[in-house]
Amino acid sequence: MAEITVRALDSALAMEEIQKRLGDKALIISTKRVDGKIEITASDNELEALAKNAGPLVLGEAYRQDKFAAVLDQKVNESQNVSSSQSFEDFYSNINSKISEVSDDFTRLKDWVSNYDFPEENALGTLDKLRMLGFQKATLEKFNEIDNDLDINIALRKLAKSFVNGKCTHFDKTDIYVISGQPNSGRTTFANKFINFQQSLDNNRDYVQFNDGNKRKLLSEIKNMRLERSDEKGKKQQAIIIDAGVLESELDSLLSEIKSRRPEAIVSVITTIQVGASYEMIIKTRGLNLSERQYFAFTKLDICDLSVPEISAISEFPSKCMFFSGIDKVTDGAYFAKLDQVESYLLKKLKEEID
Repeated sequence: MAEITVRALDSALAMEEIQKRLGDKALIISTKRVDGKIEITASDNELEALAKNAGPLVLGEAYRQDKFAAVLDQKVNESQNVSSSQSFEDFYSNINSKISEVSDDFTRLKDWVSNYDFPEENALGTLDKLRMLGFQKATLEKFNEIDNDLDINIALRKLAKSFVNGKCTHFDKTDIYVISGQPNSGRTTFANKFINFQQSLDNNRDYVQFNDGNKRKLLSEIKNMRLERSDEKGKKQQAIIIDAGVLESELDSLLSEIKSRRPEAIVSVITTIQVGASYEMIIKTRGLNLSERQYFAFTKLDICDLSVPEISAISEFPSKCMFFSGIDKVTDGAYFAKLDQVESYLLKKLKEEID
């Protein structure tokens, strides 16, 4: 009685060797692949084989060499498939485990980011917000007190103050109002509105309107105008409103002629700007150095809104905005520019930008 182990390139060769050495009643104890070959352990001792393998493969008439080889290959392949299946299941389980871990990590990261209190320096500063709103860099550089640390509400109020003229004794005591402006700026319409506006506020003076088409007549009226308060005859003090159609480059010459006729007269220039002008255009065409006090009036506000770049441009000038004007009706639509209104407008625009 013997137990032998045989290695061969395939199961047929291995079984052929076993049959030669143990005969047809050889009992297979085990089969496996080793280094690319088939290794079969067999015995001619039935008890020994049963002890080592509960299911021996008996070679008899029913299992010729070719059939046995096929069965053996099937068994080896089944063994390999089970091993491969188990390996794949382990691999798949491991991958799922890793995916679950990564998913948990992302969830923790998301929670951390949403709850993290980022440092203040990462937020927009006041200067950043003002630039985003539409204020130009050149404008902001004129305000040394405005920096990124200044409260945005304080900064907006300062800028609103730099735009709005506000109540002015010089303007209230003006004797001659010269309304100037480029063609299509709403100059004549505003002049008509302005005389009605002034008459509704001041009943102690007679307001007379002229244009500069007949300069000789205009200068004669100025020379003879009543600047004194009401006399015993009941005649009121006069105020003249001039719709000046001259080019703005020639405006200072007209002002000189007016002052030569009545040196004691207080003269104010109101320059109309059609709303919707760009920052660059206002800077280029409105920065006039006039001999008399100048104020601005934004017109045609019934067509579109005042823009932040327009506010930015006027903020750079010594002269400020005195009036807003809208609606085509001559009797209505002119009103003083008010600080609170401009400040509220800027806050609203900022909120819209941030949201």
